[in-house]
Amino acid sequence: GGEEAWHKSLEPNQDARGAMKDRRVPVADNAVRLAVGPGPSQKYPEGGDPRPGPARKGQELLKFLGMVIVYYWSNSFVILTNKQLMSHMGFNFPITLTCMHMTTTVLFSSLIIDVLQAFEKQAVASEKQRRSIRWLAIQFAVSLICGNWSLRFIDVSYMEMVGATTPFFVCILGFVFFGTLYSNRVYASCVVIVGGGFLSTYGKASGGKGFTVIGLVLSLAATFFRGLKTVWQGHLLQGEEKLSSPNLLRYMAADAAVILFALALVLEGRGLLAWLGSNESSGYKFWQLAALLVVNPMTAYGANYSQFVLIQHSSALTFQVIGNTKGILNVICGMLIFGDFVNPTAAGGYAITLLGVAWYIREKRSSQ
Repeated sequence: GGEEAWHKSLEPNQDARGAMKDRRVPVADNAVRLAVGPGPSQKYPEGGDPRPGPARKGQELLKFLGMVIVYYWSNSFVILTNKQLMSHMGFNFPITLTCMHMTTTVLFSSLIIDVLQAFEKQAVASEKQRRSIRWLAIQFAVSLICGNWSLRFIDVSYMEMVGATTPFFVCILGFVFFGTLYSNRVYASCVVIVGGGFLSTYGKASGGKGFTVIGLVLSLAATFFRGLKTVWQGHLLQGEEKLSSPNLLRYMAADAAVILFALALVLEGRGLLAWLGSNESSGYKFWQLAALLVVNPMTAYGANYSQFVLIQHSSALTFQVIGNTKGILNVICGMLIFGDFVNPTAAGGYAITLLGVAWYIREKRSSQ
């Protein structure tokens, strides 16, 4: 979708004697956009060709892989500590926890953009873009609330197994809202990925441990809105009125924080006050709970920022494939840390998912 919008924005150059040929240059890599050559009367700045060479491509690839590592670590840490806070430390307030994540993201974004000026500050270009950001904030808030809430009823491994079906929603919703189309082989690889996720889910449900209907419904809702958010987010990062990753994250998080604060006040306010005034002990010291409530939202900023950057420099579907492989890491951590039970059927489903991921990457490379 982002490549099509970029191509459409390039108009053929014309001179006084007639139309010249379209000077559009094809995209050679999802992570690196080639620049269009100058017109006959123009020169490259400082006499250089702005098109990236092999060294530049290598640098961009290293940055992309580095951001993938940041996303893996920060996302896994946040999910595992969310589970620890709500299931083992008595902090059963998913909306409040999500609001803390978004508030921290706003503070860090303002620090980096306004104070440190590490990134150029961008303003919202139009009222249409403003509405799109608000809609993205709602999707983001709902997906995070449902995902965090589901951890009260299911374990980490099962939540990740359900989340493996996200590429299916990305494909469908991308076509519905923006007419995004992929090759038949890419769709076939998504079938394999989703099929592996369903087999994993079946194995988990048949095992009888770590499965509840409420948890399944919440996980499916989180997966649907995550797919919708990813498609919409890719449009805002790569569309005609695109914003940079830090700026879009800042605007979106501010809107989401307001929405989540209002929901937390209405739905969890009394319960949170009662919890703060109670003397019940979860077996953990106060400083341990306080430290985790500080570190967890701070790490959530890293997870959110790396997610936005990966979508901007690849595509919505590619990001979801990266998310699937991250899910395998979380399943392993869930088994080691929380003792999640994963039977051979569920493990076999994840093996199929890995094959689908490998097939998808192969098809994307062959099409470039």
